[in-house]
Amino acid sequence: MSWKKISKIVGKAAPLLGTALGGPAGGTIGTMLAGALGVEETPEAIEHAIKNDPDALVKLKQFEYDNERDIRKHAFEVLNAELLDKQNARAHHKHNPMPAIICVSLTGLIALGTWLLFDVGIPDNNREIAYLLFGTMLAKWGDSIAYWVGTTRSSQEKTRLMK
Repeated sequence: MSWKKISKIVGKAAPLLGTALGGPAGGTIGTMLAGALGVEETPEAIEHAIKNDPDALVKLKQFEYDNERDIRKHAFEVLNAELLDKQNARAHHKHNPMPAIICVSLTGLIALGTWLLFDVGIPDNNREIAYLLFGTMLAKWGDSIAYWVGTTRSSQEKTRLMK
């Protein structure tokens, strides 16, 4: 079992704690939570305690209440690191044509996929996989467009114009 799986169980009683367990630092939060429950530092031990100890849910709520500020601070730091990583990636690729090539290629593939879905008969045996592939490609195309028109990108452009 992983920390992500246990985060759903914990999240029912303590939503903030469940979210933190499902994030990148789930192991650290899980270790702290195991200490609060008095069990081994594994997702299985925490799950076992929740299912078998009637006081475990109260302990979860108390742990969340006692550590709310630290959990929120940690979540903010993780989010900030992710945003800085994206900003750094954009700055690093500023003069590289590859992001634009990928975006244009995905746009072409979406146009081709749309045409194929509506004008070419898809065999019944392949219909499900064709929809799955097209949906995945559509999601990645959306990500590539968000790279160019996302809020971070527009904020960078406003800053550049103000200079």
